[in-house]
Amino acid sequence: MHLSRLPACLFSVSMLVMLSISSGIAGEAFFSKDGKTVTMGLNNVLTGLVQVEIETGKITQAPLPTEIKDEGIDSVARGGDGEALFLAKDAVWVWTPKAVKRIYATTPVAGATDLFVATLPGTPLTDCLFVSGNEKDAADAGYNLGSFYGRKPGSKSKAFASIFCRRVRDATGGVFSDDGRLFFSSGGDLWEGGIQVEEDPSMERLGTLVAARIAPLAISNTDEGNGGGMWINHVAPAGNWIYLQLRGRHMAALMRTPMPAKPLYAPGEGEFPTVKDQIHAMTDSLTKTQIIADDLGDIFGFCATEVAGKPRLFFCTRTEAEGKGPAMLLWEGEGPARIIGYLPTE
Repeated sequence: MHLSRLPACLFSVSMLVMLSISSGIAGEAFFSKDGKTVTMGLNNVLTGLVQVEIETGKITQAPLPTEIKDEGIDSVARGGDGEALFLAKDAVWVWTPKAVKRIYATTPVAGATDLFVATLPGTPLTDCLFVSGNEKDAADAGYNLGSFYGRKPGSKSKAFASIFCRRVRDATGGVFSDDGRLFFSSGGDLWEGGIQVEEDPSMERLGTLVAARIAPLAISNTDEGNGGGMWINHVAPAGNWIYLQLRGRHMAALMRTPMPAKPLYAPGEGEFPTVKDQIHAMTDSLTKTQIIADDLGDIFGFCATEVAGKPRLFFCTRTEAEGKGPAMLLWEGEGPARIIGYLPTE
């Protein structure tokens, strides 16, 4: 979201969030474009919002206002001009070096999750904010969160508009790649597509989700111990790969699958892919998927990037080290992840 779209009192060029970035990434954390820092929301052992220097492990905490000081933050996104955006108390907030400001309510979405941003210049969705969720009436009725809602930059409306998601009630974890490709999770698997913008001004929705499943990566089973099942929790496209965090009950796995040469199905891509097309795409992804780690406990702060052709994957996990908080780990393409520092104990 470009700074010019926000109230002028919030920003100046010198107030950017110490990041140089070009695309929005949803999830619990994100890398700066140069791969030197990670901005991370905390909603696990700790609460708050921090920035981590990868080389030194130095941690800078955001000065959260009193009203959200003790809030867990589980969804952050990076904007097109370097701002750090996050969700808290049914609103979108922004962190600058000097302050944290509330910018938009997530109305009509109740309990919005998975904030993400479209930042590719020259597209109909440039600078649009997106969240997953449902309106209050649906949430009160017990519906699962998962429908996308979006807000256009400079919109006169104070509300997010719905995105029509036919047959997909649990679209979550949306993220745009640097070249504007949209990935998300549904049914625990990986999907790719796009949002067809609504051209009829009488329609109250922002557009329609057009997408197809490209990688059936959820691990499902049933047993008396409720163990073994995992599903995609976060998605991070970077370079020629799509990095994925799978999550289950007290377990997690990290893997990556190749970035398809082109979308299987998206707005403007023509006819719906045939059964053969979809089977071929999913078979190809499964054959080439690489497991980075599959013996992890609960993890958080997952994000990935690529710098000079070399991957960087960041995540945090609890540790039994005496007197230390959760460990921050970095994986750089081979071997095991290494600890680069520890979060505070409180």
